[in-house]
Parts: sequence; C-alpha cells; structure tokens
Amino acid sequence: MTARSNSEKAMLDQAVAWAAALESDDVDWDGYMAWLEADPRHRAAFDSIALVSAAVDDHRAEITSLIAAQAPSKARRRVLRLFTYAGGSIAAAIALMVGVPLLWSPQPVRSYAADAHGSRDIALANGIHVTLSPSSSITVRGKDAGQVELASGEAYFDVRHDPARSLTVTAGSYRISDIGTRFSVNFTRTAFRIGVADGTVSVSSPGSEDVQVSAGHQLLSGSDGLTLSSVASSDVGSWRQGRLSYSNTPLPLVAADISRYSGKAVQIDPSLEKTHFSGTLVIGDGSRLLADLAILMGVEVHSQENGARIGTAAPR
Repeated sequence: MTARSNSEKAMLDQAVAWAAALESDDVDWDGYMAWLEADPRHRAAFDSIALVSAAVDDHRAEITSLIAAQAPSKARRRVLRLFTYAGGSIAAAIALMVGVPLLWSPQPVRSYAADAHGSRDIALANGIHVTLSPSSSITVRGKDAGQVELASGEAYFDVRHDPARSLTVTAGSYRISDIGTRFSVNFTRTAFRIGVADGTVSVSSPGSEDVQVSAGHQLLSGSDGLTLSSVASSDVGSWRQGRLSYSNTPLPLVAADISRYSGKAVQIDPSLEKTHFSGTLVIGDGSRLLADLAILMGVEVHSQENGARIGTAAPR
C-alpha cells in the first residue's frame, strides 16, 4: 500500500471515529472543529462517511443479506451482530471494513463561486435556486442537490416547496434544514446570520437546541450565543436590490460584508467587537460603504495597509 493510500485510509478512519463520536452526548466540539480545519480533505472524508451512512440506513436489509452471503462464517456472525445493533455512521464504518458493495454510486460534487465584481444566479436540481453575493462560494453534493455548503460570504435561497425532498445547507458548524422557503444565509469565520423571507427553516448548531426560524425573523450568532429577532421580509437578501440592510446585526458581520463589496480588508477595534448595527447602506461600487457606516454609527475609519480599521470616535 502506498504512502498516499495509507494517508487516505487514516483520514477515513478518523472520519469514522468522529462520526461515531458526534452521536454521543459529550461531544468534543472543539476537537472536532480543529480536526475539520486542519486539512480541507478532512471535510471531504467526513462527508463521504456521512453519505455512506445514509446509504446504509436506506438499504439496511439488502446490506444485511449481502454480508450474510459474502462474509466468512466466523466474521459473518460478528459483523451481523454489530450491524444489527449499530446505527448511522457506525453501521457505515462496519460496512466499509468488511468491504460490502453498497448499493449507491459516488455522489457528484460541484462548486460555484461569484467573483468580487457581481452576484451569480445558480439553478440547481429540484427547484432550488441560489443567488450568490460577490466573493461568495458554495459546494453542492448529490444529484438532487440535497446538500449545499456555504463556504463563505452570503447566499439567497429560493426553494420550491416539495415535502418529498430534503435540503440541508451547512455554514461552518451550523446546519439548516428546509423543504420549501426563501431565506438568506451570511457566514464568516466569526459570525453567522440567517434571515427568512417566506416559510420556516430549522437551524441546528453544536451545544444548542434546534431553532425554528419563520418568515420575518432572523437568527444571529454573537457573544451571547444565538439570538432570534424580527426582520422585515423585504430586508432579507436586500443586497440583491443594491442595499445592505441590518437589524441589530453584530458589527463583525457588517465589516465582513463591507470587505467583500469594497475589496478592502476591514478590521474592528476590540472595543467595538460586541457592538451591533441597525440601518441601511447603499452598495454602489462599494467605495462609500465605510464612510457611510462611520456617519451612521458615529465611529471613525482609519486607513491602514491593504485596508481600514473601524474605531471609536475621538472625544470632542
């Protein structure tokens, strides 16, 4: 076995272990996120295990028959016993270890991105339409586009109602489930926001109970955890109409938006990191966003190499 194949097997083994660990009540979420971020291939390995796990659950009876027919008698009894009582990713791991030919084909993976100069409209399968804001990207898995990952930036989803279809959108450690609605998701390294214009979505995240977000509401991450609040449905995805509308939004998320639209790296003084902003900024070519924010918030913008810093205004 080559060094590369050994490395790939090790990553799959780690993915199996984490998939099993996530089913327990005392999950080491920090360790899990550190493992995911250590190597971009870890996410692909974990997703592969998740897909296999779903296939195992969908075809449990057929796989049990295959194990019974193909595995050696001594191993067969042990594997069948484990397979009968193990569920989800654990069952998938067992199926992998005994080499059972699962009844599924590799799922296609497609990536889409919008450059810094404009948004991008994407029509996916099953009535799923996505609009990416500038400098944003998504990864789509499955022939039916049932799994979408927002890698960075903001995306607006317009999803046709279909109870027979499941759609899952992930953004970092946040998982959004939907069967038919319109919503916008904004994700940065330090902040998360989802606003719903129509319908209802369910949002799950480590250490928190699932939250139902209905039309006219938004869910924000901040220093105090997740916060559910009202938002005008017309403000959800307002960037598609050339404006950035915020309702009690953490300043780091606002700064990240301005960075994407202006092309400048925007930093925030530590004293303002817990500050929230409500108001509307006209996007234009992005060059006035920082100045307009400074006027509305009464803060100062200091130019620095390759960008700017938002700080408190000097006393007069």
